[in-house]
Amino acid sequence: MALSPPLAAGVALLTSLGLCLAPLQAGVAAPLQAVEQPLAIYHAFHQPYRQLGSQVCGLARQGYSHVQISPAQLSSRGSEWWRRYQPIDHSRLEGLGTAEELRQLIDRAHGCRIKVIADVVFNHMADLDGRPDQEDLRAFPGLSSADFNALSRPGDPLIRRPCEPDYANNERRSEVECWLGTLPDLNFSANVRARHKAHLRALLALGIDGFRFDAAKHMPPAVVKEYIDYVNAQSAGRSWNYLEVIEDHDTRAEEYNGIAAVSDFRLYRSLRRAFRYGGDLRSLPPEALNDSRSVVFGQNHDTIRALNPQHALDPYDDEGDAYLATAYVLAREAGTPLVLNRDHRRAAYIPYGVTFRRIMAARGREGRNVRETVLRVIDSPLVLVMERGAEGFFVVNKGSGRWDQPVLDLTLTKLDGCYRELRNGFTVAIEKRQGRKFVTRWGRWSRGGIELQGRDALYFIREPFDQCSAP
Repeated sequence: MALSPPLAAGVALLTSLGLCLAPLQAGVAAPLQAVEQPLAIYHAFHQPYRQLGSQVCGLARQGYSHVQISPAQLSSRGSEWWRRYQPIDHSRLEGLGTAEELRQLIDRAHGCRIKVIADVVFNHMADLDGRPDQEDLRAFPGLSSADFNALSRPGDPLIRRPCEPDYANNERRSEVECWLGTLPDLNFSANVRARHKAHLRALLALGIDGFRFDAAKHMPPAVVKEYIDYVNAQSAGRSWNYLEVIEDHDTRAEEYNGIAAVSDFRLYRSLRRAFRYGGDLRSLPPEALNDSRSVVFGQNHDTIRALNPQHALDPYDDEGDAYLATAYVLAREAGTPLVLNRDHRRAAYIPYGVTFRRIMAARGREGRNVRETVLRVIDSPLVLVMERGAEGFFVVNKGSGRWDQPVLDLTLTKLDGCYRELRNGFTVAIEKRQGRKFVTRWGRWSRGGIELQGRDALYFIREPFDQCSAP
């Protein structure tokens, strides 16, 4: 069967990379296998492949199961991060490094038993001419005006923006068919879909283990499902994928999470209310999607004012509050945490939160109780305690001052025995006294209760009681 021009271009791309893929037999579905949900994803935001390659083994040892790279297609020229989200040509793998450097990163990651997720941008192309209402198509190889939602004139290489999205008109047509600002909107013609599939296949051939689909809510659900089904077939079900779905008046995440996992902006906004200045941690547990696969985060690259001075989505006034929210996300049982590389670097407790999550997951697989429960043992808007069954617990103080409580009654909790704090190494004992349970040691036997520095988070794992026997 003859290949369409765009699909032939995709095959040529694979050949140029030295890759050879056996096509699926017509009418024969690839066997699907259950793919393991990521434990935690390190978002290597705007990070070059070679630099990330030097870090992946250390990230794996800390507990990350996946790293996520920025979009890998040829994009708008320039060093600003947002240019990676403005595609020019999906048939060229030219991201934050070459295709060969990406292959080397993936090989090194796999050698350290950590997987790689690629961000893909399929909703739109780049704004190259800087004119708000039109774009010159000659910059986009293989595309014509028939591939865009746009107004055009016969023989004119310019296409014009037909409309702007309306996020509160009780229908989603404009969100799918209108341009995102000045970014030309693709209409998912057969040509567009073939080029996108060739891009996905090229990344899979390099060893990519999953995909994040950018701006998925601006794409028709049927098209998103077609792409997910294609990835599942090409990877024999071994690809873990998720969709960026930012909820608004007209869009609910439930419209898409039947297709794949989605990013949980509902949880983000709930956490922001609790962790921001004046918020109350007693409002937790937060409102969240009823989907344990959902990608959860304290903040992401779209919510940070420093990265998006005019367009940040519900940003924190103090980014330190977002780091504490990330610490909470890592302590939870549910969800797939996504941790920004900048947060991982800036908050000392975050890497230990990843390790805590790895240990809790391992103990859960052993059949131990690691169920997440927010405890009502401290009546304060600033301090929260969460237990993970009897196997561990998490405490956070979002206040600026030290929290010192000499007596902490844990009678109604599952916590009991000796616990070690992962970052600082001190131990805590929880023992019965006259029919009740109290913290009888906090770092030393002469002090019980709880003591926590301001703007800090601690993670404790259960150890044999003799670990608490030292002076």
